[in-house]
Amino acid sequence: MRTYVPLIAKNRTYSSYVTPRQTNAKNSQSNNANQPSKDGLFVDESTYWDVYYEDDDFNYEWNNGILEEKEMPTFFSELCSKWFREIIDQYLKAFPIARLITFDIGFTINLSNKKAIRKPDHTLILKSNPIQPDILDCSYKGIYDVCIEFLSETQKKYVLRDTVDKKREYRGAKVKEYYIIDANKKHTVFYRLNQKGNYIKIKPDNGIIRSTILPGFQFRVEDLYQQPDMKELIKDDIYKSYILLDYQNQCKQTEQERKAKEKERKAKEKERKAKEKERKAKEKERKAKEKEQKHKEDALKKLHQMEIIKEKERKEKEAALEEVARLKKLLK
Repeated sequence: MRTYVPLIAKNRTYSSYVTPRQTNAKNSQSNNANQPSKDGLFVDESTYWDVYYEDDDFNYEWNNGILEEKEMPTFFSELCSKWFREIIDQYLKAFPIARLITFDIGFTINLSNKKAIRKPDHTLILKSNPIQPDILDCSYKGIYDVCIEFLSETQKKYVLRDTVDKKREYRGAKVKEYYIIDANKKHTVFYRLNQKGNYIKIKPDNGIIRSTILPGFQFRVEDLYQQPDMKELIKDDIYKSYILLDYQNQCKQTEQERKAKEKERKAKEKERKAKEKERKAKEKERKAKEKEQKHKEDALKKLHQMEIIKEKERKEKEAALEEVARLKKLLK
């Protein structure tokens, strides 16, 4: 059977349309704006690649000959995927060991009993993966190392597809890790491939998921739903080893500069206080000398006054003696 791989990928989010879009002249001429979904239609693989892989109105996967329309994302899926993509980007910036793919780029799964072409919501390709994508490819010829699906519970078949069908397919294809993220938390689960080729759950350690193939990549499950700001995460030991490292270094540098300026300010303040203390000591010494000088001056002044009084007393005594002598002389 012929396999055709389109050449140019299209960036589609399928996050806001109400009715199918018409994006080319062929669709406009055929006036099929209200064309219903072909979900469930049997087509061969080459027809899927030629016609439906890049359909302008619907996003199809191919499951063993059957078209399967991908579910409509919810607002949660958009917000959660944006946040999760951001922390993965931050991790890969710190540890560039893989590539994150966020477009609808499909890959082929060949199992013993079936064949499928899936377009995971997010994927990761390790740089150690022997098959690396060409920049012009719009499908991946290898097997993704990590697949991430944001589950929608709008229909039961979507839940079964992500939790049962894709789990079986990804396991058979040896996708190393498979994450299912459910807005209602009911089906949120994280799998890793063990040595026997089976998926086992990555059990949260105090609510924290740690990847087995991305060393150091870890996140708190509850944060998928709360989506804290990146700048808040740098204060968290779970994330600070890879989130906003440049910003963290900038903050550290700013803090170091602040501490250096504070140290310099304290040194100057200490020097000022030392000088002030020295000035006060000199002022105290000066006042002590002035006080001592004043005491001396007061003592000299008092001594002078006492000498004056003593001289006066001496003169008065001499005058009294002279008067006594005079009186004695008169009495003779």
